[in-house]
Amino acid sequence: MNINELKFYFKKYKILTMCLYLQITLFFIVLGTFIAFVEELDYESKSLQQIYEGKAIFQLLDGYYDGNKYKEFISQPDYLNRLKKYYTELNTTTDFRYLAMFDHHILLKDNGIPQEFIEGYESGSKKHQEKINNTSYTAVKSFQMNKQALEYFGLTTIEGSTWNENDFKESKIMPVLLGSSYRSVYSIGDETTINYYNKTLTIKITGFLKENSKLYFKNNTEFYLDKYIILPYRDYGDPASKTDELFQQISYFAMINGYIVTDNSPSIIQNMMQRIEAIAKKTSFENYSFIGLNPHFQKYRGLMTVIQEDKILIQSIFVSTFILNLIIIIIILLLQQKRRLSSFAIHYINGATKIKLVKMLWIEISTILFAAYLTNFIVLDKILKIGDYKTQFYLLLLCITMSLIICILPARQLIFNPITDYLHNEYEGGK
Repeated sequence: MNINELKFYFKKYKILTMCLYLQITLFFIVLGTFIAFVEELDYESKSLQQIYEGKAIFQLLDGYYDGNKYKEFISQPDYLNRLKKYYTELNTTTDFRYLAMFDHHILLKDNGIPQEFIEGYESGSKKHQEKINNTSYTAVKSFQMNKQALEYFGLTTIEGSTWNENDFKESKIMPVLLGSSYRSVYSIGDETTINYYNKTLTIKITGFLKENSKLYFKNNTEFYLDKYIILPYRDYGDPASKTDELFQQISYFAMINGYIVTDNSPSIIQNMMQRIEAIAKKTSFENYSFIGLNPHFQKYRGLMTVIQEDKILIQSIFVSTFILNLIIIIIILLLQQKRRLSSFAIHYINGATKIKLVKMLWIEISTILFAAYLTNFIVLDKILKIGDYKTQFYLLLLCITMSLIICILPARQLIFNPITDYLHNEYEGGK
């Protein structure tokens, strides 16, 4: 089938072709949106189960909140080594998961930072800026975590990569992850400077987290990271100066006030407490306490119920809509192709083979379907920014399948029925 024939077909049936194109495009968009929605619900359900199902969560606290006790502790010559050993033991034990997390803001070199990233923006707090070495820095939202927290909450990137083992070791450049909202501000590989606990550091963007990435923090089961700069909790060597020592001191105190996750069993919880006591004695850091945070399970159960109810409702509505739309589209295309059989008969008399006629039939149908699919791809990926390439692959398979199914009946008629039947129809139509 040449291009002129295809143009003639679309020109002759332009209204019907346009209606079909729009209907099929809408069909693919609705289907793609549904698949993306169901996958998101499944992700939410699985992540919630992984985080909360059968788990007990405790917050570990150091006992140096009193100013005098704190001063007494840091006056001891080996206090920093004790802090480091205590954190290392917590971070490497296999008896429970230790999630070191904190949301202390950082100062970011100001190259025109959008308001939404500024610390305290939602609460209306005044923008905090400082001049460091004649450079303007602005306080922005930041979240710090260890590798276990990253893995436990299943945080993944939409672009770039997450941290590896070496990223949690001290280096000249700190690798950072950014929330998805930062994609319009930075690119992978960009470097800038921050001031973190009064120490100026160079950071490099290694990845952007998936949109709506969240974790459990401060009794909030939905702490979203979209507008945060995420820093890794790193291991540090001996401090090179008093400034470096102060930086490490503040960092490690933040790192030891983390969260403990274990199975919600009395015996396992008891073993966890005994293990922490053993770690405290081993590292000479015995001034600690922890509090249980299990009341959040009520909210978890409520979230799971809502997710399941939403999923069932949306599935019911969609399945009925999907079947109805698919039937309508196939019927319209079949009726349209039935009207085309007389034209195919004329092509046959003029020398076209039946195989060529079937090929013409498929090209006419598939052109409309693939045009609708490409439009759907642009709308979902570039405009709505939902779904993924797996979803689009499913839609492409459906598009191919539909083009083949719709061609089967007309193709069968062309191949097995006498061609004179369609000439007769053309003749009667001409009268």
